[in-house]
Amino acid sequence: MSNAQTGLDIMKFEYETYNLGPINKGEKREFSYTFTNVGKEDIQIDLVSGCDCTTLDWTRLPIKPSGTGTIEVIFDSTEKEDSESVDIDIYLKNINPKTGHPILKIIDYSFQLVKE
Repeated sequence: MSNAQTGLDIMKFEYETYNLGPINKGEKREFSYTFTNVGKEDIQIDLVSGCDCTTLDWTRLPIKPSGTGTIEVIFDSTEKEDSESVDIDIYLKNINPKTGHPILKIIDYSFQLVKE
């Protein structure tokens, strides 16, 4: 069995999923994901992406082993018509040795849209 690291075992999140609960259409909600580098080398986030309803900011500098980072999220429900779950894709500059591609980690949040 290989010891190759993947996004699943070099980033340990406090929470990988948030349920924002009921949200009124047009409401904005801010929250953040905190993670720890549990790997043996520095990790660096290259890009974090979500849907148009999601504004994201993240730790830009390399995160040393045992160091922590955050991903800040602002969700805007203005354009939403239904309750849903939204994926946030985290692309690292670190390469997965098995695939030769950047490591990808997916976290998410959900909400229940309250219609007037």
